[in-house]
Order: sequence, then C-alpha cells, then structure tokens
Amino acid sequence: MTKSRSIVTIAVTAPSEVELRASEARDRYVSQFLSPHEVRSNTKAYLYPEVHAVLSRMVKALGKSGVSIGSYASEILLDHFAHHRSVMQSVFDNGKEPLF
Repeated sequence: MTKSRSIVTIAVTAPSEVELRASEARDRYVSQFLSPHEVRSNTKAYLYPEVHAVLSRMVKALGKSGVSIGSYASEILLDHFAHHRSVMQSVFDNGKEPLF
C-alpha cells in the first residue's frame, strides 16, 4: 500500500490598500485613546453597565500597562469635547462663566 502525499499551496498576497488604511486607523485609535495615562482623581463616574463592559473588554484586549477604564473613558470624553466644544458652550452659555 502506497501512501499518497497531498501538496498544500499557500498563496501569500500583499495587504490591500484598504487593509493598510484599516491598520493605520487602528494604530491612530490606540495611540489616541488607549495610551497609558495616570488618573489622579478619585472622582466617581457612573456608567451604564454595557458601556463599562465594552470599555473593560477594550482595555483588557490591548493588555498595555497603565491603560485603565478611567484613562480610556477620559480620552474619549476629551475627544468629544474637542469635536463638540462650540455646541456644548452654546448649550451651557448663560453669561456666568465659560465652560472651557
């Protein structure tokens, strides 16, 4: 009885432009939002359980020392403030003091 051998061919292709852009977007996201930061405040913020679960899974998946749910949430909020500053100020604007 003779044993037959199977030949396995693996095609290797260069990453597509879409894959490269996705990888670059991922790297920018991690750099902006999931970089180690020290959170020095003990102020509590209550989150929806499902929001906490998502933040927790992202922080754990990265596995980078110094990245916490608090630092991740803070970076997300800072980005939100930067993108919506003028609208937030107009909502807050009551002539007493500046919001930012």
